[in-house]
This record gives sequence, structure tokens and C-alpha cells, in this order.
Amino acid sequence: MATTYTIPMNTSGNASIHDIASQDQDRVITFAKDCRFAVVDADYYGGKGYTTHKTEAAAVKAAVANGPVSFDIIDIVGNTYEFDKYALTLINKEDVGK
Repeated sequence: MATTYTIPMNTSGNASIHDIASQDQDRVITFAKDCRFAVVDADYYGGKGYTTHKTEAAAVKAAVANGPVSFDIIDIVGNTYEFDKYALTLINKEDVGK
């Protein structure tokens, strides 16, 4: 059975085109077998809008390849990450600035 994570619909009324949450519906991210991370494009771009990855390094490489597109990196439980493109490591956004 595939692992999924649901990004709840943004009902705050002050959404941005940079948000990964949709204003219309929940977004379900389906992780491919053995994948632990997803690079999720902002909902604004439409389509499937995400790729899944087995390793931190693969997620960072995909994020770097995304270029200037707005996105977040999430894991299978919904933690969000920033990345160090030189070390190819992820930094939990909750830990930034600590």
C-alpha cells in the first residue's frame, strides 16, 4: 500500500500563490515505494505538482533543479524542510534559527 500525506486545504482566506496548499481542496501526496520525501510545487502551478524521493540528497537535487519555482520539501509525516544545496542535506524548518 502506498504511503500518502494530505496537505489540508487552505481556508484562511489569505493564501499566496507560493502556498503548496490548495484553496479548493486537500492535496494528497502519494509517495512512491520506499520514498520518504516530496518536493511539492506551489498549488498555483497546477497539475500533479510534486515528485517523491528516497533520500535527502535526491530531494535536494530535485529542488535545485526546480529553479525559481515556489515549492516546499516535505516528508511522509508532513514536516517541512529547507535545504543546504552544497551539503545536499535538509534542515527541518522548525529548527531554523535555533
